[in-house]
Amino acid sequence: MTVPVRFDPARLTLRALVNPLGAVRDAQAIEPAPPWWQTFLGLALPVLLVSVIASQWLYQVIPTGLPPEAMPGAWGFGVYSVLAMSIGVLGMAWSAHYLTDLFQGYSHPDRAMLAVSVGLLPAWVGKVVAAFPWPWGNGIALLLVLYSLWLIYWSLREIIGLRRGNRIGLFVATIFCGAFITLIFGWLLMDMIPGATPEHRIGTTWLI
Repeated sequence: MTVPVRFDPARLTLRALVNPLGAVRDAQAIEPAPPWWQTFLGLALPVLLVSVIASQWLYQVIPTGLPPEAMPGAWGFGVYSVLAMSIGVLGMAWSAHYLTDLFQGYSHPDRAMLAVSVGLLPAWVGKVVAAFPWPWGNGIALLLVLYSLWLIYWSLREIIGLRRGNRIGLFVATIFCGAFITLIFGWLLMDMIPGATPEHRIGTTWLI
């Protein structure tokens, strides 16, 4: 029998980095799950804020090899990153919640938010790592993003508790819908926030 545990954002974050499946088990045992907004404000938002601040600071101190006009403004892009990443978390969580019914399961938005927040932790660490010089920074960041996708699958599987045979479908649909929502709103925000885009876009380097 699973022993219920208390919602502790700091402990859950550290555990997700050193023992991800243990963090998933801890999150699964939280009864009742905290309200979705509490998970967002207490777990997801602080981690993504630290991720954005650390990555933007590193971009200022580590040469990128790009001309200044090809780099977005630190404040503008930082604000954009926080908003876009927040939209991504919320979009993915609500997608997982509503799609669960489609895959013959039952979900509550509180557990969906908990699953998505835990699963995205490695990707937010990857954002910081990506600021280090190429190819190590980008290579390790890509591995962390793939690691995060794997962890999202396990989080959706264990925390939401979908039956075998429907788990991969929910995972793929959740990732697709979350990415689609983030792309739509993120693209609009990019052009609305001063300094979020560089003066000259060189390939895809402006999507740091």
